[in-house]
Amino acid sequence: MAGKRRRRRLSLIRPQKLHTALEGRQGRIIRICAAVLLAVIIIAACFYFIRPRVQLEKTQEIQAIREAGLIRIGVMDDIPGFSENGEGLEIELAELFSEYLMPDAAPGAAIKYIVVSDKTASTKLSDGSIDAVFALMPRNSSSAFSYSYAYYTDECVVAVTEGSTEKPLNEMLIGYVQSSASGNAFLKYVSANQTTVKRSLLDRLLKREVSLPDDAVIFSTKAFASYPDLLDALDKGLIDGAAISRVYLNKYSDTYSFAIHSTEIGTIGYALACSSDSPAIAQLADMFIYELNESGKMDELLIKYGLK
Repeated sequence: MAGKRRRRRLSLIRPQKLHTALEGRQGRIIRICAAVLLAVIIIAACFYFIRPRVQLEKTQEIQAIREAGLIRIGVMDDIPGFSENGEGLEIELAELFSEYLMPDAAPGAAIKYIVVSDKTASTKLSDGSIDAVFALMPRNSSSAFSYSYAYYTDECVVAVTEGSTEKPLNEMLIGYVQSSASGNAFLKYVSANQTTVKRSLLDRLLKREVSLPDDAVIFSTKAFASYPDLLDALDKGLIDGAAISRVYLNKYSDTYSFAIHSTEIGTIGYALACSSDSPAIAQLADMFIYELNESGKMDELLIKYGLK
């Protein structure tokens, strides 16, 4: 039919023709171009991952540390396995991190250890007397500081006397150390598992109290100022259980001996902390900890200090 238009077919390269096109001189050019393109992509990817470290090392806080020739790191001196008598996971992490920041320095020459406690670490960071801490600092526990990835995950448990490991926690008086990481983890557990009843708008307007159901779960808690006070109260029978991290429970294991309740309370991640005005230190610590994990070095350190 003369008046009927023919549709133009879309020209497609079939697999056989594509294979043929990649052969011969013309195909060689295509292959070279593809190889060059792949190389460019690989180089760009390497630059993408390496660039952040280079940029971070040029920041004011890192330059100040390098000009001083050392980094001041706060560590504790009474935590078995972590920092005791100049040895432990945190002591070695601090030294390795100083070498990571200043690889040309002699071993041990690029760090100044400053002893801190769980009470003074935050103060020394805030007043600028130290640059960072490896001192069982719970990750993201304060907006005043920047934190790295966690280098160790601790478990919050409830220490009890023998024979009480299965007794419901809501039938016990549980103590905790006020403002501690384990205390915060325990209170979070209580908040999530305790029965609450919301008052309606009408209840609030009429100032009407709402009663809890008969099967309501209610926890009895008591705050203490320190771990010795907490564990002493448990030892004397003044409380039925003590919410505490395994690291701190192990610290006092020579003085007290308790069983562990079967209930899982939560975990605590310990991280390097530095001032929020010096975030590059924490960001470089992220890379440092990542590399230790990827290389298997972190596992070696945990085994070395009896933490795994």
